[in-house]
Amino acid sequence: MNRRSFLKSIAGFSIAAAGAQLALPVSAKCQMVAPFTELVGKTFLDQRIEEGIAKLKRENPFLKIGETHCHSVFSDGTYSVDKILARSARIGLDFIVITEHVQPYKFPLEHTLASIRERSRCCREWSHPDLKPIDVYPGFEVSTQQGHLILVMDTDYLKLNKLRELNTQFSLFDKKMISMEDCAKMARPFGGVSIIAHPERKRTAYPFGVSIPFARQYLTGLVDAIEDISTGHSFEENYSEELGMASIGSSDDHFNLIIGTTVTGYDSRKHKNLLSAIRAHETQAIKVNDSLDDLLGMARLVL
Repeated sequence: MNRRSFLKSIAGFSIAAAGAQLALPVSAKCQMVAPFTELVGKTFLDQRIEEGIAKLKRENPFLKIGETHCHSVFSDGTYSVDKILARSARIGLDFIVITEHVQPYKFPLEHTLASIRERSRCCREWSHPDLKPIDVYPGFEVSTQQGHLILVMDTDYLKLNKLRELNTQFSLFDKKMISMEDCAKMARPFGGVSIIAHPERKRTAYPFGVSIPFARQYLTGLVDAIEDISTGHSFEENYSEELGMASIGSSDDHFNLIIGTTVTGYDSRKHKNLLSAIRAHETQAIKVNDSLDDLLGMARLVL
């Protein structure tokens, strides 16, 4: 099925959903849309993403690419950690960072720690013999006073005996929102990095995407990276060059659907892992597939 035919066939569904479901809570809307997004992936999108990633790797044999921003059932996503890891491996990604939300009185840290335990279990007990295991980084998305900030830790913190250290360091996130500056500093003792999520994107009820003027004044030299391209939020900018940060491409996927449409890449000849490349500001944001950009615009009316 081609892109035009597919979008035409589902436009009615999207418009009807937008009109009928605006009053529903986000969790209910996500559950409503989940079966539909699975159909989209299986019948339309997955093959296109896989082909795009394979082409990238043929042209750049030393390029490692992966997802740096997505969510599972442990926060506000609709799919299990295992299914997310399996699909990411199937479409050809080399690494993934699942970034559960941490927000006072809404998304407790314990849910994120449970997600990290599950990531650790899936890596130890990889149950997909037809797929090469994918590299997994422990990380999460923190609600700060100025907006959302992603913290990504060294893979050593997938070890279960290390979770207590994460709980001790980050338990205050359950009680209050701290400044983005203070939050960014907290990743470094764990060999971690910080990434500004969806900059300049607004939500009326709570801090969401930090403004670029604020980032320029207070976060340069402190935060390691910023999202230049986001499928889920439909922007493609060059914030990283302006701010002197590493360039990140991501999906902000909640449905295990658009992972892989926008990725972060780095040269494996120069860096042993993603964190090394981010610290050196030698990553690149790459758009792999734009087939669903029109549909995502309609979906934002629903969600």
